[in-house]
Amino acid sequence: MIKIDVLIKDKNWKKYLSDPTRYLNKQAKKINLKEHFKYRLLNISIMLTGNNDIRTLNKKFRKKNKSTDILSFPNYDSKEIKKKLRLKKNIYLGD
Repeated sequence: MIKIDVLIKDKNWKKYLSDPTRYLNKQAKKINLKEHFKYRLLNISIMLTGNNDIRTLNKKFRKKNKSTDILSFPNYDSKEIKKKLRLKKNIYLGD
C-alpha cells in the first residue's frame, strides 16, 4: 500500500486541483490494487509549493538559483531500495 503525505504551501494549487490530498490518494489507490504493493507500506511525502519556495530549495540543495518543476529527495539509492523491498514491510521512500 502506498501512503502519501501532502503538504500544501501555496494555495494557488487549489486552482488546478480542488482537493490535492484527495486527488493524490485516489491515484495511489489505483497503484495499491497491484499485487506487488499489497503486503508493503510505502510512504511518500509531497509538498506543493510556489516558485519562490522551490527556488530557495533548489538553491540550497542543488546550488542553482532558478525554479524548477520537481525536486525529489529519495531516502535510498536504487540498490538500497531493492534490498529494502525484499526485507522490510514498511519503507519511507522520500520527499
